[in-house]
Amino acid sequence: MRSVELTVDVEGATGLAGAATACTVHLPDQVPSPATVIFAYPGGGYGRRYFHIVARPGYSQAEHHTAQGTVLVACDHLGVGDSSQPDTFELSYERLAAANHATATEVLSRLGAGDGLPKVRVGAAVGIGQSMGGCLLTVQQGNHRTFDAVALLGWSGIETNFPARDGSRLRFPMPPRGTDLRPIAAQVLGVVAPDPDHYRFCFHWDDEDPALMEADLASYRPFTDVTRGDATTPWGSASVPACAVTMMTPGSVAAEAAAIDVPVLVACGERDVVPSPAAERSAYPNSPDVRVVVVPGMAHMHNFARTRTVVWQAIDELAVSVTRGAT
Repeated sequence: MRSVELTVDVEGATGLAGAATACTVHLPDQVPSPATVIFAYPGGGYGRRYFHIVARPGYSQAEHHTAQGTVLVACDHLGVGDSSQPDTFELSYERLAAANHATATEVLSRLGAGDGLPKVRVGAAVGIGQSMGGCLLTVQQGNHRTFDAVALLGWSGIETNFPARDGSRLRFPMPPRGTDLRPIAAQVLGVVAPDPDHYRFCFHWDDEDPALMEADLASYRPFTDVTRGDATTPWGSASVPACAVTMMTPGSVAAEAAAIDVPVLVACGERDVVPSPAAERSAYPNSPDVRVVVVPGMAHMHNFARTRTVVWQAIDELAVSVTRGAT
């Protein structure tokens, strides 16, 4: 696998001065022609290196997909990881999705032309989004139709909420999408949230590698000054766009989900933020194919689970199906 770091100017797409996204293009040693390109978007509190965890062997999703001959482009959202940090209150769903669309369009153009990257004949482009990344991918696909298929990982198109140990669901009173969060930031950012035990139960299965799991949980405190994204948690991000707190309100992206007209994969763990996986098909009435996969022994942060390859293989199958259709 070869990896190339890129920075993409998205000022024109967002209207935000100096806005730029960071991404890593992971390429197979031998790129087939045509090739599928997967764009991967992380969840809140995580950055693009979530898709290339190297602290232990076998945890890199990028290595898995490139071994199948697929190009994987891992992207930091604006306001996340190594991307630029505009005023967080200016980062709406629409602007974040527009930035991600512009990034994907630019990278696909560079791949096709061999501009600073190996020249690749692209057969199909697939978007995958974990948690917050799934929310923003839904908006991106609904508004921009960037991809030939999308995989929404640990995200509900109906209502995203937390599982509780007693079998109930946890719902937190959050303002709806589009709310001006400036005057209420001190009341909601990092304040209205699950406690550490709820994060542990929802995010990680009990049999996961303890070193990875404990490092991740120790610094998962969104909207606080806890250090994250350093050498201890390179897969993490110290920053999260403020609008993320509105993503767990029911139907937050229902309109964009209904507009998606390409194949959809909904994948979640046995213990995850998707209350009723079977009901998810109803959120995408215009998709020609909605596949739902529930993975045993997996919690919300899929790439830490010992069963993580089940999700990766489901994405492989989605990619193969749309690449064949594009040739």
